[in-house]
Amino acid sequence: MKESSVKNKVKQTLTIDTVLGSEGTLSELVDGYAARQAQIDMAHEVDELINNQETLLAEAGTGTGKTFAYLVPALLSGKKVIVSTATKTLQEQLVQKDLPILFKACQISGKARLLKGRDNYVCPQRLELTETVEQHSKQDWKKLSDIRDWVDNKTLTGDKGELDKVSETDPVWRKVCARMEFCQAAECNQESGCFYPKVKQKAAESQVLVVNHHLFCADLSLREQGFGELLPDADVYIFDEAHQLPDIAAQFLGFSISRVQLEELIRDIKQAQKAEAPESKKISDLASLLDEQTKLISDSLGKWEKRWTWNQLQEEKVFNVAMKRFTDSLSILIDELKLVVERGKQLAAVHKRCQDLLAQFKDWLTSQSENKIRWIESSQARFKFNLTPLSVAAPFSRQREQIGGAWLFTSATLSVRNNFEYFAKRLGLDNAKTCNWKSPFDYQKQGVVYHPIGLPEPRDSEYTKVLLRAAWPLLKASKGRAFLLFTSHKAMQEAKAILERHWDGKLLVQGDLPKLTLLQRFKTTENAILLGTSSFWEGVDVKGDDLKLVIIDRIPFAPPDDPIVQAREAYLKEKGLNGFAHFQLPEAVIAMKQGSGRLIRDVTDTGVLMLCDPRLSSKGYGNTIKQSLPDFPWVYDAQVAIDKLS
Repeated sequence: MKESSVKNKVKQTLTIDTVLGSEGTLSELVDGYAARQAQIDMAHEVDELINNQETLLAEAGTGTGKTFAYLVPALLSGKKVIVSTATKTLQEQLVQKDLPILFKACQISGKARLLKGRDNYVCPQRLELTETVEQHSKQDWKKLSDIRDWVDNKTLTGDKGELDKVSETDPVWRKVCARMEFCQAAECNQESGCFYPKVKQKAAESQVLVVNHHLFCADLSLREQGFGELLPDADVYIFDEAHQLPDIAAQFLGFSISRVQLEELIRDIKQAQKAEAPESKKISDLASLLDEQTKLISDSLGKWEKRWTWNQLQEEKVFNVAMKRFTDSLSILIDELKLVVERGKQLAAVHKRCQDLLAQFKDWLTSQSENKIRWIESSQARFKFNLTPLSVAAPFSRQREQIGGAWLFTSATLSVRNNFEYFAKRLGLDNAKTCNWKSPFDYQKQGVVYHPIGLPEPRDSEYTKVLLRAAWPLLKASKGRAFLLFTSHKAMQEAKAILERHWDGKLLVQGDLPKLTLLQRFKTTENAILLGTSSFWEGVDVKGDDLKLVIIDRIPFAPPDDPIVQAREAYLKEKGLNGFAHFQLPEAVIAMKQGSGRLIRDVTDTGVLMLCDPRLSSKGYGNTIKQSLPDFPWVYDAQVAIDKLS
């Protein structure tokens, strides 16, 4: 692939060692900077990868400094780089903190830009249209006023990340963001006054473009379908927290449709009709009928939380009747919208959304692909239709070869017992080079794993109660300052109910407050215990004495009745492979490594990791998990663990 033209100049000849070394340029810019050999070694591997345009899987233990290890050689290469991260938070850290320092250290005058998906940017035209509609509550008018003030007087980019007063999940924001369908209908461009085309153009001109996995995979999906692309071409592609990439790619190479999306579309149809075709009352009536059919689908799935397989759904006659009526109603609505589609941008946008929705539902109902699993998750009047690929290896590998360049996949958790085969196969990276750098932390001295003896099997109805009884002396000794990580919301709520009756300190529970608020309160509140599920197993960084104890209730195996689990195990069985060994266990190992990594985040941290599941000792696969975790000493006496906390 032809290298991108990047306008920057290196003021003097610098190398990885003269930047990252003990007397390098970074040491002059960062107080307390200490060179790390593993970081320098990884940087040289990345440099070789870039020069040879290869693919590298790099596992770098916590504390290695992998961010600088990949950014320094990428910057020094002078090539166009796309960095994809797992979260918007990490995106912003790279652009606002890490890259400005490294541009100085590498003596480069290039630019780094941040690009998010369209829904993260305000659309001035949609904002103006929304303001002309009078049916808003007082609270919504206040939010619209805040957005208008921000657009007119404060923002240069239109990025929602700059606006704290309105949540990105707020229905008001959904009405004013730069949705793809509206932008297509409005024929937006740089001259139209919209923010997103300008942001996208600046992103294309940058040396380093930082995105997240969701946007990269959305781009991948468009390329796979032959619909163009969202991102510019680059010479180097870097994926941080790459262990999340296969599951995110599956979301975009399949699709999902939720009741919330349907209700939002119905509201938008009614708004478009009122604003641009007020005499076409039939459109509003048909939208109301579609709303009724949506409720009937929900009723047919019941009120209880459940994940439905395709085989189960085929037996549900009421559901199938509801689906037929829904798709028929949607088809009639599309025909009616077609008659007025030229009347305005809102009508054109909702017509396009309805067409796409009907195509997706028909695909979902008729799919014969052996690689895609049809399933529904439903609970309390909510549902989501999903069409999920069992493997994304073929399309991911195909697009990687077509795009070309150098590709780096890095994380602290890519391997199982130092073997990268599971991750590599999921993305079709079978011929990639692999490297592993251990964490510089002294786990033998900084902490212990406490594994209590005598706990019942996790399926026992008393398991959570017995677990908390075993953990109680440690919680008292640590004075809170503990994460309790659970594999299910049910277990977390059970633990919450028990601890509320007994714990004198502060109890912080996932779902009660936003994640960042919970973490901030945990750090600033004495005797605090934080209870969380999967979202707290990774991407959470609490250093020092604020966190002394991490408790994990179970090995995080996926539920055996999960439709995707069943389908993947059946898929592997057809290939002569064991579903547990080649899917369930590797997934659990990677999740356990993430959860265990919450405890020690710095060279001075100390604490206890309490792993409760008795299967770690009683089952043969327990050794596979143990050998993949940080090298803590294992202790079985509670007093030894308590002594470590004092």
